[in-house]
Amino acid sequence: MNPLAASATRRVALVAALLVAPSLLLAQAAPAENPPVENAPAEPEKVVHLDAYTVTAHIETYHQETSSMATKLPMDLKEISSSLSIMNATAITDRNAVTLLDVVGYVVGAAQSQGNINGFSFRGFPNTGSYTQNIQFDGLMGATLKKAASSAANVDSLEFLKGPNGVLYGQMNPGGLLNIVTKNPKEVAHQHVRFTTGVYAGEFTRFGKKITNTLSVDSTGPVFGSKHLFYRIVADAGSTPTSRPGNYDRNYSFFPSLTYKWTKDTYLTVKGEVSTDVRRQDDGVLPIFTSAPISVTVGGVATSTAAYGENATYYTAPLNTVYNDHKDIARDRGEALSAFFHTTLGEWQLRVQSRAVWHVDIVREFTINNANVYSPSAKYATPTTRLRRQYNDVDNAHRYRFADANVFRSFDTGKVKHTVLLGIGGGWEEFFNQRIAFGPNQATANSITLVDPILDQLDYPADGTGATNQVTWQTALGEYASDQMKIGDKAHVSIGVRHDHQLVHGLDNLRPTTTAFSNTLDTYTKQGGVVYDVTPQLSAYASFSQSIKPQTNIAFDASGHSGFPPESGKQYEAGVKFSNERKNLNVSAAVYEITRENVVVPSGTNFTVPTGDALAGQAISRLDGQQRSRGVELEVQWQPLSNWQLQGGVAYSQALITASATNPQSVGRDLANAPRLTGNFWTRYNFPTGKLKGLGLGTGVVYVGEAWAGDPTTAVYYRLKSWSRVDSSIYYKWKRYDFALNVQNLLDRRYISSAQSALTLNIGEQRKLTFSVGLRF
Repeated sequence: MNPLAASATRRVALVAALLVAPSLLLAQAAPAENPPVENAPAEPEKVVHLDAYTVTAHIETYHQETSSMATKLPMDLKEISSSLSIMNATAITDRNAVTLLDVVGYVVGAAQSQGNINGFSFRGFPNTGSYTQNIQFDGLMGATLKKAASSAANVDSLEFLKGPNGVLYGQMNPGGLLNIVTKNPKEVAHQHVRFTTGVYAGEFTRFGKKITNTLSVDSTGPVFGSKHLFYRIVADAGSTPTSRPGNYDRNYSFFPSLTYKWTKDTYLTVKGEVSTDVRRQDDGVLPIFTSAPISVTVGGVATSTAAYGENATYYTAPLNTVYNDHKDIARDRGEALSAFFHTTLGEWQLRVQSRAVWHVDIVREFTINNANVYSPSAKYATPTTRLRRQYNDVDNAHRYRFADANVFRSFDTGKVKHTVLLGIGGGWEEFFNQRIAFGPNQATANSITLVDPILDQLDYPADGTGATNQVTWQTALGEYASDQMKIGDKAHVSIGVRHDHQLVHGLDNLRPTTTAFSNTLDTYTKQGGVVYDVTPQLSAYASFSQSIKPQTNIAFDASGHSGFPPESGKQYEAGVKFSNERKNLNVSAAVYEITRENVVVPSGTNFTVPTGDALAGQAISRLDGQQRSRGVELEVQWQPLSNWQLQGGVAYSQALITASATNPQSVGRDLANAPRLTGNFWTRYNFPTGKLKGLGLGTGVVYVGEAWAGDPTTAVYYRLKSWSRVDSSIYYKWKRYDFALNVQNLLDRRYISSAQSALTLNIGEQRKLTFSVGLRF
């Protein structure tokens, strides 16, 4: 047999073994039993004693029964009239996660589109860009890193609330919220050290050529034996480059926290964060179009394009092609301080939270992410195109200060039990977006080819070309109220309302007299829902919710006027939730419709002469009439044995433009990076007895269906192919040590994972092996 065939045979055999091992091993397993209650001791015959330490085959459940995310009240998930997916600490650990990007693919209804913290979509609507209000940290907004993936070292769980929830959380995109629950100080001393090292072993990177490594430390317990003061320190540092040639990524994070506990009901927690990420800037690869041009209408004008529609064909350079110079750099740095206070006031419970963030990110590069880099001039690349890369030097900053206070209590009125929540939240936000240079383009003589480009030819030019210095200030104040009612034994009704008053104003400091804008938002959002307990195990629900978001950018309509109305969203949702008596089988299903209105998008044209408040050359924006997402989701978690667990789900959604007066040809077209079909599956099996006790196997699959890139209101709009990825893990516990080997993209599939922009594409990572060892003491 030739070496290639032998290698392929071994690879197929390995994959097959890892995929089917849990099922084959069930023949050895004991009959099904009730999974142990959390924190309860394992059965005697399931434990091997090793020097006062134990090795147990029991797997902690991936299911979490209660959460405060959806209602700001601790509630059973079956009594909540919305979809909430929770990835708890066990699920995150079993994926051997280093950053949050390692786990988002396993969330039903979410699709990763970028490599940064908010680079994902919920139910077809994106959360990308500088707007990070859909990311919560312990219930409050304010990301410290925006263009880098956040460390998983300080994450206790991830809560994905799907659909709009403007009543409790204020401004947001309508797709949903991600709440990152961070680690808290504990009363019992505990230390954990974890080291990971990874190697790529794919088509373009031989085994061991590129190495990643991280080191994290987690220490918690009482301060000097105090019964009231507790600390936690989490630190994480690493080098986590992608497998693409010449790329690097160095990062560190530090998370200190303190809790002072007067009584079990009165306590104060203060948390800090300092995070930094430095990496080589990488714009991805380009689609190179080969189809015959067709005529489409863009902004009422017939336009010839080969990059539009179902029949647009393209290829890319080999996926290890990098177009950025080695000196191109991106830096993120952020600092945060959060405080949480809880106490009781008679029959009321009071909670006060605050969060302050200071963030800076810079990018300095020769970019390909602009249509004017193509030579000869065009709106997209063709096989004969050369790239006159454009100099780009950007320095952005974001300051965020926000506080939220609420009180709640329960009481009865006849046969109705109420839990009433009253709250107020407000704060200030400032965006500083400075484009130090946007141009010039490199000369034709220094242009690079699409395949095998010659990089590092020139130093950066002087700054100043195309400079802008936009500052945006935002002030927000919101009052909200909700009532969770239980009527009789089976019915649950929830209602809520919020009043928001927000002022957004800004200008370009380099052109203050012509770029000043101001938007005022004064509006109400509402939500309501009903849950009916069909049986003690099965509940059905229906709900309505809304969201609102002010316009935060300097944008001009065709008359040169700013002041676009706020973006709004509303959702109708219905579903069922099931949890059996043993709580080891949990199923949820949902159908929904989300409508998004007043979306400001570029028209694709620019002012040729000064118009209104706009200057010649500035972009013309427009309101896209309406976007709508309809879909269905199914999630399942099953733990048939205490040492075997499965989790998975599937989502189907259609996120479309449903109304557009300016570009009627775009109606019915899919939104970018909104795959219609996604799904995932994960299983872990631990050997219960014998010499292999302590050993576990895990296998997962992520599937992302066809999606679209570009913008259907422009001349560039094309299809992205579907892709799937197989992951596997091996675990071993010995005394205080936890060992794990995770293989991501086991089959080493080559694929485009998503569109970074209309003109650049993100590459799916090659096969990666990550070994970790953890020590607890």
